Amino acid sequence: MRVGLLPALGGGIRALAQSGQQSRLLDGYFRPYLGAFDGLDYFSYLPESLAEFTDDPVLRARVRVLAPPGPMARGRRAVQIPFAHAAEVRECSVLRVFQITGVIPALLARGRFGIPYVTTYGFWYAQLSQPGPKRALKGLVERLGLKHAAAVIVTTPDLAARAARLARRVELIPNGVDTMLFRPAASPPLNKPKRILYVGRLSAEKNLRAVVTAASYVGDEVRTMMVGSGTLRNELEAQARELGVAVEFPGVVDQRRLPEVYAAADVFVLASFTEGHPKVLLEAMACGVPCVASNCAGNRSLVTHERTGLLFDPQQPKDLAHCLDRVLKEAGLARRLADTARAEVVAGYDLRALVEREIALVRQVASGS
Repeated sequence: MRVGLLPALGGGIRALAQSGQQSRLLDGYFRPYLGAFDGLDYFSYLPESLAEFTDDPVLRARVRVLAPPGPMARGRRAVQIPFAHAAEVRECSVLRVFQITGVIPALLARGRFGIPYVTTYGFWYAQLSQPGPKRALKGLVERLGLKHAAAVIVTTPDLAARAARLARRVELIPNGVDTMLFRPAASPPLNKPKRILYVGRLSAEKNLRAVVTAASYVGDEVRTMMVGSGTLRNELEAQARELGVAVEFPGVVDQRRLPEVYAAADVFVLASFTEGHPKVLLEAMACGVPCVASNCAGNRSLVTHERTGLLFDPQQPKDLAHCLDRVLKEAGLARRLADTARAEVVAGYDLRALVEREIALVRQVASGS
C-alpha cells in the first residue's frame, strides 16, 4: 500500500529547507509513514530530488519525489500533477494533502481515478486574502477541498466547527512538536542583558513592528533576536536603529539547531494579528521558555492567560511591553508559566503520538473503513 503526499500549493522540500523545516518532514513524517506503508510518493512543485536533502538509504529507496523538470507556475503544476504522474498517482491507495491549499491535484485525482484523500485544514485559507477574484477562487478551492475529502484533519476546535459544515468526517489532530528534541535546557539562561526571541517569517502579518516598539519601552537592558527571513527585514532594521533598540537578525536556523536558540532566550514573543495553530509557539513552550502571545484565536488555542503564558492586545505595543516586562522581572511568574506550558505540550502535543493518530486515520481511509 502506497501513500501519495501533496504539499501546500507551490511547496516542496526545498521550500521547507529555506525556512529550516525540512527535517520536520523527513524525520517527523516520512519515517513514521514508512513504518506503516510500503512506500511514499511526494509530489513536489519544485524541481528537486530527495538526494539533495538526505543520504539516508532507507528514505532514498522507499520515497519517490515526483518533481517537474524545471520551474513551473504553481497553478499549472497543481493541475499537471495527476496527468504528468498518472502512473504513480494510480499506485497510491490514498493521498495525504498537508494543507488545504494543496488540494487541487487531489480533487483531480479523485475525479479521474477515484483515489480518496485526507487533507489538513490548518487555517481559514480564503479569509487571509484581500476581497476580490483571488479570494473568491481560494474560497471555492477551500469549499471543494472540504466537501470531497474522505477525512479532514483540523488543528483547532474553531476550525473543526467550520469544516464540519461541509466535510463528511472531521478529526481534531493539533500540530505537534518533537518533545525530545525541543526540551528545556539543563540550566536556565543567565543573560545580561535579557533576551527576547521571535522565530518565524519576517512579514507584515506577524506584527513585528509592535515587537520592536515594545522592546523600546522595556528598556536598554534588553536584546531582541528575530530568527527567520522575509520582506520586512530592512524595515525592521531601520525601525530598530531609529528607536535605538538592539535587534539581531541571524537569518534562518535549521530546526535541529533551534532548541539551542530557544535555550538562550528569556522570553518568546508571537505578536501576530492572526495565527492558525502556531508550531513555533509549541516549540518555545516545549523548550520551557515563558511565552507572550497576541490574543488571537490560534494563539488562544495554546496559551491560557496567566497559566501557560501571557496574552496581549496585538494593536497595543504598550500592552505587549507590560507583559514582556512582567516575565523578564518576575522570575517566579516566568518559571511557573514555562513549567505549566511544557507539561501541557508533553501531555497533548507530542509529534510522535499525533502523527501515529494521523497515520491510523489515513490507513482507515485507504482501506475504505
